[in-house]
Amino acid sequence: MTSTLAGAPRPVAPRAAGPAARLLPKARANGGDELWYHWLPAVDRIIPVPDEYRSPRLDLAEAARELGTTEELLELLVGAGLPAAETADGPRFDYHDIMNLGLSTGLGRSLAELGERQCLRLAAGQPQAWLTERTTRIRLTATCSAPGCDGTPPLPAAPRPEGGRLDGFAADPNEPGSVIATVTTVGAADAPRSETVRRIHDDLLDLLLTGEYQYSWLPDALRERPATAWENRTVDCVIAAWRMREQARAAGLEARTRRGFLLGLVGVEHAWTEVLEDGRWLPLDPVLAFLASRHKASNPDFSRFTCGSFHNRLLAWDRSIEQSLADHTCPHGGRVRVDCRQLPPAPPSSPVGPGAP
Repeated sequence: MTSTLAGAPRPVAPRAAGPAARLLPKARANGGDELWYHWLPAVDRIIPVPDEYRSPRLDLAEAARELGTTEELLELLVGAGLPAAETADGPRFDYHDIMNLGLSTGLGRSLAELGERQCLRLAAGQPQAWLTERTTRIRLTATCSAPGCDGTPPLPAAPRPEGGRLDGFAADPNEPGSVIATVTTVGAADAPRSETVRRIHDDLLDLLLTGEYQYSWLPDALRERPATAWENRTVDCVIAAWRMREQARAAGLEARTRRGFLLGLVGVEHAWTEVLEDGRWLPLDPVLAFLASRHKASNPDFSRFTCGSFHNRLLAWDRSIEQSLADHTCPHGGRVRVDCRQLPPAPPSSPVGPGAP
């Protein structure tokens, strides 16, 4: 039995003409309704990565594993228009195109969907659970994308938990470029008093819900050019944060973007916008609201919560979308990536001195 994500596009029959329609006989013979009503419409829906940002490195077997399907079905999708670079060793796919294809099927089997479902568990339960104090021990690891980078090794910057505290932050002697931190995060419920601020959040959420703009995984080079991504009608958390900041400033409001992680077994890097209203910074996060809407377990009140409130699983840095979460200058132009992994709680210290056993 396959599971369909709540909020995923309803299966519709493909167009009567075009590449997908010409594959009808093969579709019926290779996967039946699932191919015809999920995979082929997904190929029609996705917005491919623009050619100048595309990096087709996944081979057929790797792409099939990411999607949770077969190589034979994937070859049919290439015939239906899925972008692929033909090489002597077979087709090669852009990683982000494959992730976005998986997200668009609504089948719940691709690695992108499974990861999203795990992350969005934070939108389930009662709102009070989003506010309580949480203490988490994490390892932050920074790496540079330039092979053989001989610059100063990257080191993660210290987070600034919103309303919480940083209880420990020290280099990991066993892993270069890593720090171990203990963070206490706490949520905060609030909401805009201004209709202008509320509309900035809700208008972008509406664009995603209607499909006028498409939530997509994007390569770093495209994320660094948010205006280009927006023109391509593709949005992730970074592009959304940039867009809302621009809208807020155009409306005469003070606004900033911030970066951080959604905490879990594996932290998910995230970005959002904050608008200054009546002396307090209000976070606006319609991308998180949109993603939560695709999962049945999400609380319906979550979309209102993302308009002005902080979640206790959001670990913030005082860094904008133009800044990295690690301090590093690469002489070769490499990009710095920071990974966040949850660790078991630290063992209690052994007692010392008088009274110790």
